[in-house]
This record gives sequence, C-alpha cells and structure tokens, in this order.
Amino acid sequence: MVQRGWQVVTAALMASLLAGCVQLNEEQQRAALLSELDGSLAQLQVNLRQLERRMDQLTEDKSCQQDKHCKVLAKGVRPCGGPEQFLTYSVLTTDETMLLHTSEQFSQLRQRQHQRLGTVSNCELLLEPVASCQQQSCTLQEQDYASR
Repeated sequence: MVQRGWQVVTAALMASLLAGCVQLNEEQQRAALLSELDGSLAQLQVNLRQLERRMDQLTEDKSCQQDKHCKVLAKGVRPCGGPEQFLTYSVLTTDETMLLHTSEQFSQLRQRQHQRLGTVSNCELLLEPVASCQQQSCTLQEQDYASR
C-alpha cells in the first residue's frame, strides 16, 4: 500500500513537471515527500491501533478456574528486540489462533514503525511474567528474580 502511494505521488509529480504546469523547488519537493511519509506513517499507526484493539477484544474475558487456563503472550517488539509488554489471556475464552495471528501482525508492523522512525530504546530485557488464576480471572504475576 505504501509503495502504491509512492507510485501515485511520483507519477503525479512527473506528469506535472513534464507538462510544465508546476515547477517544484527543493523545499516543495521535500514538503511533498514529508507529506507522503507522514501519511504512510499515520496509516501504519492506525493499523497498529486496530490490531491492538483486536488483541484487547480477544483477551477481554479472562475467566478461569485454574492456573492452567491462563497463558502469557508477548506483545509488540522493542527496537533492540524482545517484547514491549506482556498480556494474559484465558484459553477457555480466547481464540488462540486468531490472537497469535493478530499478535504476529502487530509485531511486524511495530518493527516496521521502529525502522521507519529510527526508534531507539534502552535495550532493557523484560522478564516474562507468570499467568495465574486469581479470583477466577487470569492475571499476571511479576517474578521475583532478586531472590534467585
């Protein structure tokens, strides 16, 4: 989709220049390119929000009876690697296939966003929490690694 957008903008600029209708200086060319970048990055952000909402919907019902009904899923990707965060879900109420597919798409788009923006981070590795069933709802329990 982004590549198609570039083709349209490029074709329009070339046609205008060849026809002599518009002569763009360097500043106008940069503005046109930045506008396209902003547009494609904005679309990327919209797509990320939609996928994130979908994951939230898929994991909304966290009902459980036992710890084995609860799982943890890494969400997103950090610029240095590793997940951005973790979410918990119940295997009793979640379409795991759809959740895993949505999560994979989200991570791929997030990685693309980091690359496009040149995002950096502190490269801190997040430790995976443990999911447990507390009061019939799946919750995340942070592990205490200091005592190990």
